[in-house]
Amino acid sequence: MKIFVLLMLLLSAGGAEPLKLDQALAKKLLFENNREILLASQTVSEAEGKLMEASAGYLPKLSLSGSYNYLSKIPVIEMSLPVGLTTINKTIQTGAGDNWLFKASLNQTLFDWGRMFLAPEVSGKALEAAKLEMEEVKTRSLLALNQAFYSVLLSKKVFETNQELLKLSEENAKQAASRLQAGTGSSFDLLRAKVRVSNVKPLVSKSRNNCELAEQNLKNLLGLPLSRELKIEGELKGGADLDFKALKFEAALQQALAERAELKKVKIKREILQKALALTATADKPLLTGTLSYNYQNPYFSQLAWVDNWNAGLFLSVPLFDGFSTAGKLKQAEAAVRASEIVIIQAENFIELEVKQAVLNMNEAGERILSQGESVKQAEEYYKIAETSYNSGVTTNYDVMDAHQSLLTAKTAYLQALYDLTVAKAAYLKAVGELR
Repeated sequence: MKIFVLLMLLLSAGGAEPLKLDQALAKKLLFENNREILLASQTVSEAEGKLMEASAGYLPKLSLSGSYNYLSKIPVIEMSLPVGLTTINKTIQTGAGDNWLFKASLNQTLFDWGRMFLAPEVSGKALEAAKLEMEEVKTRSLLALNQAFYSVLLSKKVFETNQELLKLSEENAKQAASRLQAGTGSSFDLLRAKVRVSNVKPLVSKSRNNCELAEQNLKNLLGLPLSRELKIEGELKGGADLDFKALKFEAALQQALAERAELKKVKIKREILQKALALTATADKPLLTGTLSYNYQNPYFSQLAWVDNWNAGLFLSVPLFDGFSTAGKLKQAEAAVRASEIVIIQAENFIELEVKQAVLNMNEAGERILSQGESVKQAEEYYKIAETSYNSGVTTNYDVMDAHQSLLTAKTAYLQALYDLTVAKAAYLKAVGELR
């Protein structure tokens, strides 16, 4: 299904209608096509295979074999038998020209000092760690998706605002030129209007490029062809749609330490190293195995007929000296366990720092959204007063345009604050382990 969806997107990349992309579809495409997530899923599959391999240690091994051997010269035994006063020479063949053998063998480890059980435990923990790694990758990718998706929305809004500002500036320059020609204006007003147009044009160009780059980044994150045209459906929400109450650091930290996949992963890796240490300690211990085989062959020694037979045995291996190889491995394993304790402390400190930053950013963004909302209201009021004054002949058109520009600037700052709050909320959810 994933391949089919990707192929359809690739085939429709050129000349088709734009892909309507909302946040739900973006999340679906992210989980299906994001390369980092796909790589993490293969790591999980690899860990599952290693668990199957390790579990084979305590299961019996059964094999079947068959052979055919042709002898061009059959071994014989020559015997001289005295019969009365004479001697009779007799030749006895000890084999046959055609030799067949079919064999079934069963091997089972009976005792290996716990190695057969420790190895699957290590691999099982490794599988848990791989799944947590995949969860961690998904969380990081979701945060990146929030940033990329809303960056597109923000960049489009900023581009539209700059276009409106450029249009307004150009109209004002035309009016200044008309007033100068009619003798009611000044060259200073015209020059000031032209300077404003020159200052706004680079903003429009830059915001257009930012739109393109934001869309390319989103498509790359979702694993879509960069040539695929998108139609983003969504908006930056404010007001009651975003909860920006002040957050408490202590409660957030406790939740993060209990929920974060990164911390769970490093703790499981410590368990893996502890079990690997126990496994290493068995390397120089005795090994007892049992074998059972069944043979069906022709000939059987000198008997030229199909004969079946079976045999069983026990094999005990006791290592006496391995050149201190096991001791060296034990020292390495013990150091790895001690290092894992440091990694856990490091992970806890990193999570604490990330939660602290997320809480501060969230609270700051919440406060700023309130402030920017007030700025927009004030700019709207300022614009209304400027229009009224202009209609009354008190102020100039330039003052109205200046008020309009202040309003657009305030709206842009409010949109930026909305984006920052949206991303800060996603970062906070990631920090406390709730972003899924």
